Amino acid sequence: MSDSKTAPASLELLTEIMNELARQIGVMDPDDPKRAALVKGLSDLTQLRLRIPLKLIGQPMDELARHIATLNMGDARKAQIVSEILRLGELLKEP
Repeated sequence: MSDSKTAPASLELLTEIMNELARQIGVMDPDDPKRAALVKGLSDLTQLRLRIPLKLIGQPMDELARHIATLNMGDARKAQIVSEILRLGELLKEP
C-alpha cells in the first residue's frame, strides 16, 4: 500500500493540518458556532493519528488530507473528509 518514505510524509502532512486547525480554533471566539465543528474535526484527526500505525497511512488518505488543507475554515466538506479518512482507517485495521 504505502512505502516507508510515503508514511512519514503522510504523518507530517496530517500533523500540519492538525496544527493549522488548532491555530484556527485558538483565534476564534469561544462562542463561535463554527468552533465546535472544528474542535470535533481536530479531535477526530487526533484519534486517527493515534490509531493508525505509521506504516499503514496510504495514498488515498494523503489525497484526502491534502484536500482538507485547501478548504476554507468552516467548510462543511472538512467534516465529510475527516469521516472518510476515519472510514479508510477502519478498513486498514480490518484483517
